[in-house]
Amino acid sequence: MTHNGMYARNANPFDITWEKWAAIWCNWQLSIPRTIHPAIDEIGRNCNQNQDNPNVWFLTGTFGNSVVIRRSCAVPKERAILFPIIYKEDSFAEDKDLCNEFELMSRARDFAEHVIHLRTTIDGEDLHDLYKNRIQSEFFDLTFPAQCVYDVEPGLTRSVCDGYWIFLKPLPVGEHEIHFTGIGLLPKDDIVTEQIKNDSVYAPFRNYIDRYSRFKVDVVYRLTIE
Repeated sequence: MTHNGMYARNANPFDITWEKWAAIWCNWQLSIPRTIHPAIDEIGRNCNQNQDNPNVWFLTGTFGNSVVIRRSCAVPKERAILFPIIYKEDSFAEDKDLCNEFELMSRARDFAEHVIHLRTTIDGEDLHDLYKNRIQSEFFDLTFPAQCVYDVEPGLTRSVCDGYWIFLKPLPVGEHEIHFTGIGLLPKDDIVTEQIKNDSVYAPFRNYIDRYSRFKVDVVYRLTIE
């Protein structure tokens, strides 16, 4: 796909920086209870959860998968589309060994710096220069809900995320396919690796982590723009 199909990295879509959008996306992702969470849903029935932004529709990956996940989703026309290919979010609620924002930032950044593979296609056409779309969000307040997707207590915390993002301009009305894949290394005996393996949301993916010491996301969306 040509660059004209994406917002430029130095643009401020809808007068908001990418760094702010990443924080908004993370708040959306982590405000949804586990029972209806779109990142756990394998077919797309929950893709419309909390899609309250009038300008941007959010897509999500998974909490790790080795076999491609295929979802179908209807998206209102004239909505831009934002999603991370692969990312790491850290908060004081999850990372209880961390004491300040610099440590949060460093942990998220360390994961992003060990991403070894990125690929995204739109309707079969590869997007290029994906490593240029790395975003570290601004720090933000995050409220975990009851029945949170992570094994943390509900309530307010401080958070940041770092990863590689796609921000698409509105797609034409009709059928489209988005396929994105990201792989990041997870060193053995690393604290992040152990946190991931110990959180129940990652349980289906633990054997893959043990075998390959890496985190993988591989998702196909079949979108109907209507």
